[in-house]
Amino acid sequence: MADNNDGWIQVKHGKWANRVRSANGEAANDPGANKPLAVDPDVVAELQKEFQAIQADLEAYFPEAELRKIFADHILIFPNYVQDPVSKIVCFGIGCFDHPEGNWQAKRTSYCQLAALLVIADEVSESLGREPFKIMFQEPAFNVNDVAFIESLGHTVVESPEGLEHIEPDTLFYGPHLYYDLYAEALKGELPSIYVGSSADAWDLNTHLLPDEFPTMVAPLKKIFEEYKQFKFPEVEGGVAFHGTYICLRPPLAHQRAV
Repeated sequence: MADNNDGWIQVKHGKWANRVRSANGEAANDPGANKPLAVDPDVVAELQKEFQAIQADLEAYFPEAELRKIFADHILIFPNYVQDPVSKIVCFGIGCFDHPEGNWQAKRTSYCQLAALLVIADEVSESLGREPFKIMFQEPAFNVNDVAFIESLGHTVVESPEGLEHIEPDTLFYGPHLYYDLYAEALKGELPSIYVGSSADAWDLNTHLLPDEFPTMVAPLKKIFEEYKQFKFPEVEGGVAFHGTYICLRPPLAHQRAV
């Protein structure tokens, strides 16, 4: 792990993940990143076409059946509990699709992570026997075309930090490859029912670059990895979109059992 030229603290996800994080970070933090002022229907249509191509070849990126089974098996243990494990899904930092530099590698990773999220949402809703989830996305890098693309899929986009206000005990938190400070901010209150993201030890190789309060900041994240059931995110050999990403499932709480 090393500091890059833009001053971002990198994590040991590997060079590929770091390049993607840097590309999306630049898009989010550069107010003059050639963001369009109005939706371009042709651009949105192209984003839809690109995403459909990814969806048509999911097995090239992750084993769909294995991913579904992790969540289906988890939901199966909840029938005798009063509260469903998930009532909302919030996604953070998925990256932009209408990338200002046309960065296909970064876009492909974002598409892959989006495709996996939709598979997860579909499996959880089916396993719970409820209506499809309307996922909430928070991504400062989005422009108006990105927002229109997400909305065309039936989901919603909120401005930062509104998404943080929706992290509750029945939330599915989805945020592969985020910066530690966003994990810390999102998890400082109620912990989510399901967490998909990096582990706290992702920054262990570069602790000298981290602030003194880092251990306190990531304490909630460490608690998740101590108390939740963990799975490495299933991915094809050599895959990078979910490198260093874990699925953490909170066991049912005793007081939630139906009488």
